[in-house]
Amino acid sequence: MIDILEGILFCNNKKRYEKIQSEVRQFSAEYAGSAIIRDNIFAVMANYARKKRINLELLKFPVSDKELWAFTFLKQDTIFVSVNTALPFCKQFFAAAHELYHIYCYVEKEDESYIKNGSMLDSSLSEGQREEMEDMEANAFAGLLLMPTLILREQIALYGLEKETASLDVVLMLMEMFAMPYKVVVIRLYESEIISRHQAEKLLSVSPDEVNRRIMITGNAMHWQLDGKGTESFGSLLENVEYNSEHDYLTQSRENEDRDYISRLKKEFGLE
Repeated sequence: MIDILEGILFCNNKKRYEKIQSEVRQFSAEYAGSAIIRDNIFAVMANYARKKRINLELLKFPVSDKELWAFTFLKQDTIFVSVNTALPFCKQFFAAAHELYHIYCYVEKEDESYIKNGSMLDSSLSEGQREEMEDMEANAFAGLLLMPTLILREQIALYGLEKETASLDVVLMLMEMFAMPYKVVVIRLYESEIISRHQAEKLLSVSPDEVNRRIMITGNAMHWQLDGKGTESFGSLLENVEYNSEHDYLTQSRENEDRDYISRLKKEFGLE
């Protein structure tokens, strides 16, 4: 089995992990608030872009390759973030938070490398199987943003969860609360020093089939395993067409061409 824990920032650079944790606290205070974020991650991303006055286009559409979670690129001073809606919601939320870190680095640290070259999150990277430093940082940022240590500890105490003997069912309950993938929850429990490395490795060794079987039995986190059918979005494309139509900025023929283009996009992705 691949040692997933060896691919996380917490185990590779504890000092850098603590710096990311501090940055996440400040980021949350300014852009996310103190509530559990879950599906509000897209609103947080938009809020950050709005306050920083950067052009952001969030695209959500299904991709048949479920190994591909999300990608980000910069074109003509606009940042495009695309999230694969064929994935379960929990993976979409984590993917969006991961890509948000690359945008954060681009804006706050003037680090253009990932944005200009294109950032792509796939399943191997999300599970710590590759060790590029900024991607390890992005995974840590996403986990800390979506499962803050303080709130995680509060929820465990509130629900009386047995952290010393954390079981698969405990992880599922936390997946339900935070809308996060199984492995991310286990990693956050370990990073937060709630469970030992031995406990984390034991939980990470549980097969995906067993996790899914237990989800079906308990019902915990089941709705976060659904895909995003019906939530697709092509950014501001449709909004711009409607705005131009309302203000008579385009000829009828050009407006028809734009609407036909949107219709073709939807058909290509099986949305019509």
